[in-house]
Amino acid sequence: MNKLLIPFILMSLNITAQTPARKAGMGLMGKAVSNGIAVDSIIPGGTFAALKLQKGDILTELNGHKVLSMEAYGKIAGNIRSADKISAAFIRDQKNMHASAVAVMKPYEKSELADIQYDWVKFRQGFIRAITRKPVNQTGMPCILLIPGYGCGSIENYASSYNGKLINEWLKSGYAVVTIEKSGMGDSYDCLPCSEADLATDIESFDAGYEYMEKLPFVDKTKLFIWGHSMGGVIAPEIAKRHQPKGVMVFGTTFRPWIEFLPEMHRVQKPLLENLNYVQTETFIRKIQQIYYEFFVLKKTREQLLNIPEYKELVISELGYKPGSNDMWGRHWSFWQQIDSLNLAQSWSALNCPVLIIHGEADYESCSIVEPQLIKATVNAAHPGNASMIVVPQLDHFMMKSTNWEQARDNFKQQQYNKGNFNMLIAEETINWLKHNH
Repeated sequence: MNKLLIPFILMSLNITAQTPARKAGMGLMGKAVSNGIAVDSIIPGGTFAALKLQKGDILTELNGHKVLSMEAYGKIAGNIRSADKISAAFIRDQKNMHASAVAVMKPYEKSELADIQYDWVKFRQGFIRAITRKPVNQTGMPCILLIPGYGCGSIENYASSYNGKLINEWLKSGYAVVTIEKSGMGDSYDCLPCSEADLATDIESFDAGYEYMEKLPFVDKTKLFIWGHSMGGVIAPEIAKRHQPKGVMVFGTTFRPWIEFLPEMHRVQKPLLENLNYVQTETFIRKIQQIYYEFFVLKKTREQLLNIPEYKELVISELGYKPGSNDMWGRHWSFWQQIDSLNLAQSWSALNCPVLIIHGEADYESCSIVEPQLIKATVNAAHPGNASMIVVPQLDHFMMKSTNWEQARDNFKQQQYNKGNFNMLIAEETINWLKHNH
């Protein structure tokens, strides 16, 4: 059993004798210009500091590959691991320059509230990273597997995010929290990129996360919980029905098939985010719903739909079609078809444990109160009294304190959760429920 010696409690569970190196900390902030990436700042101690790049330089190549966009830069930089030899070409004061160095390891996350444990979890042919945050110097504690939304973001350095703020409150109350990377994210090694992974892959990764949680020596195996936020609330019952945890909490999620949920979401979001009036919105919905039927129900590809002349404009603008790209709303297009195919009524009915469903009054993302009501009704029809529902006032989708949809929209744009606008009621409600049910 390998151990990595870093200033935290670290264990090696579910791994083979050979594990990959941690990814490098690049430490470059910049923006794309016509001939490369214009450097805005270099973080001290990172890989680009080792390359001695400076503010005002224009990075043109990294490891022999041109970087003409932040996307191109990200693809190259995201595969660099600590101790890799790297090279860079850049322009400084109109002169072409070159530099080489050894990549610097990304710093490990630190917390005053938690012991932080980094582990490798074997996943298909590669590895994904699990990060556990637990109350300092405690054992025998309950533990929560956190399943976030659909986006391809890393679980690392959550501290300033809404997830991190919720985690911190759970830690203060004596709960450990397990997070696990989606395929291709963070330190993941030899895994399908998240943007190319389907829903089945996400479910498999969080299933691996639950099995990892079960093996942690410092948790109480009889007090394991699942938290699912947004799309994580769709995945949560899929994981729970496999393992039957002590309890499941979901917030800001859906229940009905995606083809039904999207039109309702559009009716709220098109006027709110795109300034369409309600007549324009309804006209749009009547045009898009036939496309949705063929995409979600008949399982046609976007290419097939693009070839229908009356669909072409909306396939490009609403389904995000770009030649050669599988991206649709930040994930592979098949991800969304699989969501629509889930029979969540069956999944929720299969759970025989306490369930808490939370709805935020200011949540314009998961805007319908019908969704949590249906989850509650479905669980209780199969197992009377197991499900409870809470409507939290002034709570938006990103756990901020927002009076209404309009303020929630503005708060999200301004990332107010980074400025102390976290709505503590969601933490209080979950902690009260956890203590009652553990």
